[in-house]
Amino acid sequence: MRILSIFTMVLATFFLVLFFPTGLEPAAIAAGPERWVSIDKNEFAAIRGKSVRDSSGMDDVAIETTIGEIALIRLTDPQIEDLSRAMHEEFLKCSGFFVHENREEGIASLVRILNIDPLSQLVDYSIDNQAVVNPMLSATDESLTRQVILDLSAFPNRRYNQPSGLDSANWIKNKWTALKGTRADVTVENYVHPTSTSPQPSVIMTVQGRTIPNEIVIVGGHQDSINSGGSTLNAPGADDDASGIASITETIRILMASGFKPERTVMFMAYAAEEVGLRGSAGIAADFQSQSKNVVGVVQFDMTNFKGSTYDIVLMQDYTNAAQNQFIQNLITTYQPTLSVGTSSCGYGCSDHASWFNRGYPTSMPFESTMATHNSTIHSANDIISQSGSNANQAVKFAKLGISFVGELAKGGFAPATRPYIDFDGDSKTDISIFRPSVGEWWYLRSSDGGNRAFQFGNSTDVLTPGDFTGDGKTDLGFYRGGTWYVF
Repeated sequence: MRILSIFTMVLATFFLVLFFPTGLEPAAIAAGPERWVSIDKNEFAAIRGKSVRDSSGMDDVAIETTIGEIALIRLTDPQIEDLSRAMHEEFLKCSGFFVHENREEGIASLVRILNIDPLSQLVDYSIDNQAVVNPMLSATDESLTRQVILDLSAFPNRRYNQPSGLDSANWIKNKWTALKGTRADVTVENYVHPTSTSPQPSVIMTVQGRTIPNEIVIVGGHQDSINSGGSTLNAPGADDDASGIASITETIRILMASGFKPERTVMFMAYAAEEVGLRGSAGIAADFQSQSKNVVGVVQFDMTNFKGSTYDIVLMQDYTNAAQNQFIQNLITTYQPTLSVGTSSCGYGCSDHASWFNRGYPTSMPFESTMATHNSTIHSANDIISQSGSNANQAVKFAKLGISFVGELAKGGFAPATRPYIDFDGDSKTDISIFRPSVGEWWYLRSSDGGNRAFQFGNSTDVLTPGDFTGDGKTDLGFYRGGTWYVF
């Protein structure tokens, strides 16, 4: 970000904090709303007008500050629940607002968005990795993708503050860990949020880049589900957003099964608490920015299995990056040329990509339909896979998009059929080894931790034959003597 933009942000934040007090006395603050929320001011005006009509209590909420088209308000948790329901009913949105840690962060968020250039381009969006991408596309499996949707929608709900929401997060972590297998360059971890943000953790799989690991490509979707009628009601969320997690999981499965190794680091994320203010993704994006992590591209898969229009994939144009959107359009044209692509807009804070956009990272949100024609059963007990014909055909298109997005933005290729000549610890690096005839031992230095190891066998006439004889991805020592092979 340019120095002038930083100066403008700091100056505007100082001015707003100084000259726009809350207008509440301390006692009123203590008894009043607890969370700061940013929302499109016109959408909130419509919600507040509806509140007057239905007596839900939102009509007495004051706008504390407005910057541009975005308003900052304060709400209690019950009011946030009402707002989530109203945003879905009035504007067909998941969330549609941000929940902030405090007033200062809320104001800073509103100021930041004024300085973001949606036309910026951080990387070269070349498409030249067909030899790697095409074989992976042909390996996608509708039945496996469908099964992930069925497994996730079998939980009573995946709500961020319900026990089943923690159970479903663990299910995702375990599933991705199983797909990881024994790869040393891949990790799967919970990202634990403050309890006040979300008891449900986000889940992150990281595939370390081979040559430019400090540049990060992110593929994400939200794991939580919600029923607008109440916090404990059944919320299968088959489309919203078990489908997105299923598309991501199938992308992961193909990448891991093929042995794909990216040049840039790739991170897959299942965000917590999206439905109640993008809390999981907002926390992660803020953390990444504070650590100056170089995220070069983010794509969000939120609802991928309901074909509500003639378009196969619809690209959201607002709060996204135009250059990356064109790249995704080109990916679809190149790798799925029979698909039709449309455009739409979803407004402020409609899904987790907005958290990254708000921090200045390039984002895109390919969607299952236009906003006006998406699945009308979401946020209810009727969001089940039968609404999508009891198959995952549509979600597979997004899995293929995920594969091509990773294959072309992170680049990379398949792991070599043979490992380095002598790699005893499985980190894809050759280890130094020597034979000490005085004691009849082979010694080697592990490149992963610098530790020494010894194999107590052999003599000076043995011919060492290194290889992975046990299939665990690590070099074993073998030699032939007197008609017998010895493997250690």
